[in-house]
Amino acid sequence: MAAMDGGPATKKLKTSDSDALPLCPYGASCYRKNPQHFQEFRHPKDGETSQAVDRADLSAVASTSGLPPCKYGANCYRKNLLHFAQFSHPTTGGEPQDSDDTDTELAECEDEKASPLVKSDSDTTRLVKNYSKLTEEERRALIQRAVEAKKKLEEELQDTKKEVERKEKELQTLQQELSEGLLLLEGEKEALERSEVTKFPLVPERQYKEGSAAQVHFRLAESQFYRLIDAGSGYRVTKVEYVVSPEVVKRFRQAQKDLRDKRGEMLSYPVLAFHGTGQANIDPITSLGFKAPGESGFKHATDTGWYGKGVYFSEYPSYSMPYIKGGNRILLCQVLPGKVYQCSSLIHGSPLMKGYDSHTSPDKKELIIFNSHHILPCYILHYTHAHGDFKYKRSIKVTKSVDELKKLYETAAKMPATKILTGLTFHLAGKLADKHSEIYNLIIKHGGKTATQQQLYMGVTLVAATSEMKLETPSVKVSLAENAQVPIVSEDFLYDRIITQQKKDVSGYVFS
Repeated sequence: MAAMDGGPATKKLKTSDSDALPLCPYGASCYRKNPQHFQEFRHPKDGETSQAVDRADLSAVASTSGLPPCKYGANCYRKNLLHFAQFSHPTTGGEPQDSDDTDTELAECEDEKASPLVKSDSDTTRLVKNYSKLTEEERRALIQRAVEAKKKLEEELQDTKKEVERKEKELQTLQQELSEGLLLLEGEKEALERSEVTKFPLVPERQYKEGSAAQVHFRLAESQFYRLIDAGSGYRVTKVEYVVSPEVVKRFRQAQKDLRDKRGEMLSYPVLAFHGTGQANIDPITSLGFKAPGESGFKHATDTGWYGKGVYFSEYPSYSMPYIKGGNRILLCQVLPGKVYQCSSLIHGSPLMKGYDSHTSPDKKELIIFNSHHILPCYILHYTHAHGDFKYKRSIKVTKSVDELKKLYETAAKMPATKILTGLTFHLAGKLADKHSEIYNLIIKHGGKTATQQQLYMGVTLVAATSEMKLETPSVKVSLAENAQVPIVSEDFLYDRIITQQKKDVSGYVFS
């Protein structure tokens, strides 16, 4: 009975209190079912239409058209500026109230951490005081600022997305060029149009040149060697020759297309694998391609073939090195494994298993190819035992012969005195077009200065003979210049500058 007696009084109290609550932004269409929600917001009574609701309260729904309403309405305590560009708020009504920014309620409509546009640590996106304490004019200005800030961030986001897409496209293009043979070295296109094989020598370069096909090919071959060589082997790649044999390339590309049609895209990708052989075999292989079972000239060098009668490769250079005879060069090839049969035991001299394209050893470290068109010799790697620290070899570009340099010097020597070398200081090294004393006089005649060997430091340019730069062990002068990071140029830099009376830049003459 006590519970029954207290019922009407409790209900009346709740009804009276609810009149003082803010209107629910969803009004009569509210979908919320949480009891706590009905203790915080007022809803239209039974039979009451939305037109009967106070117009000041309705402004809570319409203040920022098209946005979901903030559940706190005019009493919102949030201080993040962008919150007001994401949720609608009334510009009138509400009572000032104290609120704690550490409120832990998980509000459905405005979790700051969920928004990628929020910069909660930025002074430009934080409010000085709560929204509920702002005047109507301040609220309107705030919402305008919030919309503008949101628009700016969206534009920045779009710019960032475009930049990411551009970088991804560049990477995809590079990968496609590598896989399809479209990343061409200088002269490779012409080489593909000839009938004979062409070898492009590649050496390690200290400078990184973005987009350099030569560097990409060298680093690809070098990294494949180092990545899978036995740890502690002590070998070092000294040179790579990139091989282009037009007929072999053509056969390989067609075989790859046929394999793609037969097995699908995923089984048509090549694998980089090493092949060791006698040094006398390398040139014929790179020119004409490999021989496979059934072809004239095919034979196994050591046995009948433990895992089948085919051509043996390995992704691990240490597996192929024991088969090298008479030198220190190893082949790195693209091979098309296709559908691979994994051997579980020795199958001496067996032909290709029916329904497969290649075999592999039980440990998967040896790959056996049975179709010569599935093999493309790409690189010849020169290697040696490492002794001491690695040093880059100089890249010497010989643009003029000794006779041409002498003629240039004679022409420059006849020129009247000028100031074209003013501000430059030189030191000479090696056998040049004339005696050093005569060339020093020529430098002074045209406004330049000279330096002694002890003065080889920044601000001096070393003029060196090509023969001096080709020495296996650099001369004292060259070593001093390199250690001091002094530019080392060929002598035609002097003569061209004097003859043309143009301030030629050293970059076109420097030995790298």
